Amino acid sequence: MANPQLSAAGIKGGSAKKHAWTEEEREIVRRDYRGNMDSARLIAIKLGVTINAVRGQIVGMGIAANTNRQHWNPKQDEILRELMGRYAPRTVAKMMHRSINSVIVRAKRLKISARNRDGWYTKQEVCEILGVDHKWVQCRIDSGALHATYHNGHRPSKFGMAMWHIEERDLKVFIRRYPQELSGRNVDLMQIVDLLAGLDYRV
Repeated sequence: MANPQLSAAGIKGGSAKKHAWTEEEREIVRRDYRGNMDSARLIAIKLGVTINAVRGQIVGMGIAANTNRQHWNPKQDEILRELMGRYAPRTVAKMMHRSINSVIVRAKRLKISARNRDGWYTKQEVCEILGVDHKWVQCRIDSGALHATYHNGHRPSKFGMAMWHIEERDLKVFIRRYPQELSGRNVDLMQIVDLLAGLDYRV
């Protein structure tokens, strides 16, 4: 039986040290939050943090329940179709001032495929598609498993000023060659299925 004191520690605020959030933990919040306190409590218990810490992340990522209460109209649906053809879901959510869950659910309802812009992705977009953090992707780039180039003649660094450029074809090749790497529950299956639908198996 679970220790009530331990469970309570994950739900109530208190004097615990401020939690240093990782990108993986933020992805869990984004994926598991369902717009209600019950789901927030479950996330808190799962991650071993306070409910207030989870609520802070929910607000910070713009996925609070009230962001899902906006009704979609035909004009917004048209904008969604255009943006989803050029940007990753997270970026679309920010541009439309909606939660990422709202954007993804609406896109699926309208049967809009999430495609990449001009045949390439940024490293952050690949992180979202594969459901991993930036260190995971960087490790694959550095090892040569995932081919990537960069703009402006400067290798991207933690200080910005440049970004990784990952071709759609190279991402497809990586997924095909290393399917065992895609075991995380945060994988964007909708995007991956759409990618592989046009895969050239002669590669």
